[in-house]
Amino acid sequence: MKNRSLVLLSGEGTTIPAAEAKAIFLAYDPDSRFESPEPRLLLADSTANPWVIGARIAFARRVGVLAESKDDVERMLRGRRVRFRSFDLAPKGDHPDPGRYLGGIDASVNLVDPDYELTMVRGERDYLAVTAPGGMRQAWSLRRPRRRPFFHPSAIFPKLSRALFNLSRCREGEVFFEPFAGTGSIAIEASVVGAKVVAVDISSLTARGAISNMKHYSQEWLGVVRADSALMPLITADAVATDIPYGRASSTRGRSPRELLENVLPALTEIMKSGSRVVLMHPEEVPVEGSRELASEEQHYLHVHKLLTRAITVLKRK
Repeated sequence: MKNRSLVLLSGEGTTIPAAEAKAIFLAYDPDSRFESPEPRLLLADSTANPWVIGARIAFARRVGVLAESKDDVERMLRGRRVRFRSFDLAPKGDHPDPGRYLGGIDASVNLVDPDYELTMVRGERDYLAVTAPGGMRQAWSLRRPRRRPFFHPSAIFPKLSRALFNLSRCREGEVFFEPFAGTGSIAIEASVVGAKVVAVDISSLTARGAISNMKHYSQEWLGVVRADSALMPLITADAVATDIPYGRASSTRGRSPRELLENVLPALTEIMKSGSRVVLMHPEEVPVEGSRELASEEQHYLHVHKLLTRAITVLKRK
């Protein structure tokens, strides 16, 4: 049975939040359908569980079930501890009255530790949804690069790492492969979601560091391998996401990002299942194009500073 779900996206000003949300829904229900009636708002018709979506999404403020009527609110919140919260997509200058929406409902108000939240998103019209913000707490700060026992300046932050993993549409229990693992940023987030992780790095020091970080978070990956990613130590994988190394701080063994891509893409083609996805983050000036085996599905851009814009390309194995 399809649910009508609401996602209030975060406001980074890129296409990444909407793409990430859609990718997670499609991972669980390939027939999901979407509409974006207003900026930062995504509505989904999908059999995917909105609470599962909320528990793994990075770039969203709220995820929940759209409430079409007062009867829907009563049915979902009866006997629960609830609170009311509103978000304005544009300045409104006033505040909605919670009593108008919670009045007459058999539920107890709890502002500190609610079971659910009745969320209002106010834009051109008002949207009501029952959400579970407690289920979206991800403890990002505990997994920041400098909080890990092994640190490297090239490590990316947990929210972006999670978004890259989510764009691969990998589900719990599937094999996720990180060919340029570094300190394990993306691999850690994949493991938190429940994927079976295989991580590779060409540097023995960095590979040992990734193992140290894995153990620090009490995770058990399928393996961490010191190897050249152009020579894949795998037979098959369900999904791939990686940040292509660049710059003097990364372990590239003298190869440019373009050379790394030219070497790794044919190898990835050999291990990817039909219909699976490869997510590559790379410098904008080093383009990634599709091939006979890998179709370019979508591309997004992330402005880092005035001299660097990162591109995120999603490729689908034919």
